[in-house]
Amino acid sequence: PSAQLLNSVRRLFENEDYSIIPNILLMENCGIGAAFCRSIGRGMCNAFERNQIQSSDNTDGCLYEGRPSILRIGGNPAIGDAGAVALAAAFRMAVSDDNNGDNGVIMEELDLSSCNIGDVGAEAISLALACNPSSLKRLDLSNNKITDVGAIALGRALIESRERTSGFALDQIILDNNALIGDDGAAALAKAVSAGAVRSVHLRSCSIRAEGAAEFGKALIEIVKHSKTRQFQSAQIEIDMSGNHFGISKPKKKKGAAYSASLLRDKASSNIKFIGKSLQSRIKGGFGMGLTTAESDDDEEEMGNVMGEILSDDEDVEEFDSDRLKAIARCGARLFSSEIINRASDSSVQAKQTNDDARLQIMVGMRQCCLDDGAIDALAAAKVGARKSGTILSIDITMNAGVDDATKAALKGDEEEELLSSIAERHSNEMKRILEAQERREAAAEVAAARVQEQDRFLEDDLFDDFDYDYDEY
Repeated sequence: PSAQLLNSVRRLFENEDYSIIPNILLMENCGIGAAFCRSIGRGMCNAFERNQIQSSDNTDGCLYEGRPSILRIGGNPAIGDAGAVALAAAFRMAVSDDNNGDNGVIMEELDLSSCNIGDVGAEAISLALACNPSSLKRLDLSNNKITDVGAIALGRALIESRERTSGFALDQIILDNNALIGDDGAAALAKAVSAGAVRSVHLRSCSIRAEGAAEFGKALIEIVKHSKTRQFQSAQIEIDMSGNHFGISKPKKKKGAAYSASLLRDKASSNIKFIGKSLQSRIKGGFGMGLTTAESDDDEEEMGNVMGEILSDDEDVEEFDSDRLKAIARCGARLFSSEIINRASDSSVQAKQTNDDARLQIMVGMRQCCLDDGAIDALAAAKVGARKSGTILSIDITMNAGVDDATKAALKGDEEEELLSSIAERHSNEMKRILEAQERREAAAEVAAARVQEQDRFLEDDLFDDFDYDYDEY
């Protein structure tokens, strides 16, 4: 920006006549940089100092006069870490001498999206949030260069802020399209959610995988446990992980892929076929020494019955190897759901049914996450489990290939209860079948290992017999 613009901005924000300072400032994609942020920071500090002199009786939550309450300066990459540090310093300095841990709101919204901010800037903002709890309501740091390091710092700062304030330390934090934020950063932010430090977290199109998604499942269960507290009564919690490919489906699926609500009652879960075919291939390849392979279709069918009658007769079923089965077990949506399903029945998370207006509402975004049929089954079961604990769980699964409108609507709203129950029941049956298949496979492996040991002992005995015979002849 030109020197004239900077001088004008400085005079505007440092003018003692704060009545002329705008309440909303929008300067997106204007080519401004760190110097602009320093001018704003000085104006914020000057306004705070005047406010302290004029009145020592500020009420919690008031907006300090003399500075913008909404600052949107996204799309200015020249701001960088230096500009973020300058603004963070202003937030840190706007703390009264008799600081009791909650100075009230300094700014409603700070938009620093697409400003070339990295971990240094994120850590500076984290220190400001920890130093001045509830000073900011909405923070947008999307489309920057923040990694797990910055995300962890933000999560920890929010938890520290929560310990010094009575409500949410931050209403919303947006970290979309920070491609280097992965499971560690997600875990730190999930802990902030479970602590009641932040109401809404957006992590769209980052690098979150199974472990990170599971951490948010744990966080939501912790919130449900405290849903009767004043803070969470009628609260709306939002977690958006859309665009993170923690599912196991390929981003592009062939046309005609069906996941139709009309076929839900008739369609067996495809994951069972995965396991059946995998076991079949292991048997054919000689799962262990001493196991015979099938010589004909009849032998193959008989062998399938021995292994639990879980082999499929569908000729169109795709072959899945052991690596594929491991990938299924690491699906983020399944792990997220399992945290809710496994703990929703605990007495500590059970709640009496109340009217919808008084119930905790949780909204989860999983758009374009490469979810397969089994993952959607698991999410439906999680939704049913959350309902039993008195919580309204809404899951947005649009932009996942092969999912029909009825299923999308059922997971997002509370309609289609019969459909949800059908999907959830199928997931439960699938989990039982998988467990049984694993137990049988482990048993078969133990039998094979025992036979190998027996053959080794037999060979060893033969060698000793030969050695004794040769020695006697000598």
